[in-house]
Amino acid sequence: MGAVSWLRERLGRTPVAEQAVVESLEAPTPAQVRRVGYEYGLPLNIQNTSSLTSATSERQQVLAQLHQAYMSCNWVSACVDLIARTVTAGGLQAVPENDPAGAGTAPETPQVARLRRLMRFCNAREDMVQLLRNVATDLLLFGDAYLEVVALLGEPVALYTLDATTMTVVSDEHGEVSGYIQDVDGVRIARFDADQVIHISLDAPRGGLYGVSPAQKVLLPVTAWLFTMATLKECFRRGDPPRLHVDLGHYSDSDVQKWREMYRVFNLGPKAVGEPVVTTGNGVVGVLDQRKVTDYLDADRQLRDQIIASFGVPPAKLGIIETGNLGGGTGEAQDKTFRVNTIIPIANLILEKLNFHLLQLGFGITDWHLEFEEIDFRDSKIVEDIRETRLRNGAYTLNRWRAEIGEPPVDGGDDAIFMERTFIADWSNMGDLAKSFITKNLGSQAQAPAPGEAPPDPNDLVPPPTGDGPQDPEDGPGLAKDAAQGEPPEELWDDLYRRCLDEALAKL
Repeated sequence: MGAVSWLRERLGRTPVAEQAVVESLEAPTPAQVRRVGYEYGLPLNIQNTSSLTSATSERQQVLAQLHQAYMSCNWVSACVDLIARTVTAGGLQAVPENDPAGAGTAPETPQVARLRRLMRFCNAREDMVQLLRNVATDLLLFGDAYLEVVALLGEPVALYTLDATTMTVVSDEHGEVSGYIQDVDGVRIARFDADQVIHISLDAPRGGLYGVSPAQKVLLPVTAWLFTMATLKECFRRGDPPRLHVDLGHYSDSDVQKWREMYRVFNLGPKAVGEPVVTTGNGVVGVLDQRKVTDYLDADRQLRDQIIASFGVPPAKLGIIETGNLGGGTGEAQDKTFRVNTIIPIANLILEKLNFHLLQLGFGITDWHLEFEEIDFRDSKIVEDIRETRLRNGAYTLNRWRAEIGEPPVDGGDDAIFMERTFIADWSNMGDLAKSFITKNLGSQAQAPAPGEAPPDPNDLVPPPTGDGPQDPEDGPGLAKDAAQGEPPEELWDDLYRRCLDEALAKL
């Protein structure tokens, strides 16, 4: 029985006691959180580093294929580059957790100042945006990304990218990471401790030390796409000739070989398009099938859609505009889907690692966090129309609108207004305005006030008198002197009041 369980039994499992126990316990040590289960994909003799390296030789081949796919298939590189650029488009910034005075006005501690220095200068060759863009590229292509952390006096002072294809994670059979090895060519080998490398990996279906990238999932359609493009290249190199069957009759072998050479010279290639096939000696030429370039192009489009769908990139983001494409949605809808399903998950995965390794472990900062700055991708006219609508209905004040566009405030600009086509009103006087509209539209039913007399309150309106003399109190709907003798009138006063109010509001 653990200490927490023993204390719960002794203290009667009360919430106050449990809270006291939890607050009294310190953070667990690495030895206390060691797992019992085994990690997938690790060899049995894990203590031997050479066995671990040899076990990853197959992974090295897969990573080489992924790099070739990036360099050969333009749809893979287009998706990877687009996601990486979009994730880091706004740049990295440090934001306080609780800042009541406004973002960016919280006092900076010396640790935060040193963090900002690291963000401005991560190394002599790369800036922070370029560094994180390489991280996103490695994640999408290889499933893993590695950053080398250079520390001075216990704090990070520089960050460097590490080639994901040359990195090996060192751990025991339970998946407890103890370090990293970089083997470039068998001669140049670097060893890192666990705290010297920030390892970011994507999700894997069976777990393990390494992630599975979208590029690895589309290796089959990428291979088919490469063969399709190679076939198209060969078709156009030969001038897209039809496949023929030629019967050369009683030609000898030397004459057949001569005819083949002449066919390649005179009938193959872009310059020979349209040249007829000429035979002699009762030779017969028959067309087996027509040209299939259109079929190859259709296959290219189908494979392209499979590749970009695996990366979660809408066609419009890659410049693919297809009219009448059902289910494609508008440009704004595609952009929202792209950001929610693709960009934000990748950005959060990178930020979680950076916040833990740099802020918490590196600088000991717990009240600040790193985030990517948001960029408004909407059309400027749509943004201005939304601002104008909010100003007209009182959701925005004029000074708030001017602050968003970088203009100074004006006197009276902090009062919310309600703007219509025929009038402008202050929201603080909206109650009096509504009563005046009711009085105006019910003026025909209500008695006009005498000169110098205040207008009647719409909340205290009474039915208008009928006839020349004063109205009898018993002469009303359902009373003793009702002309209908107890029968319900055609329209009660409440119905009349409600109808007039609706007509007045409809005219606004």
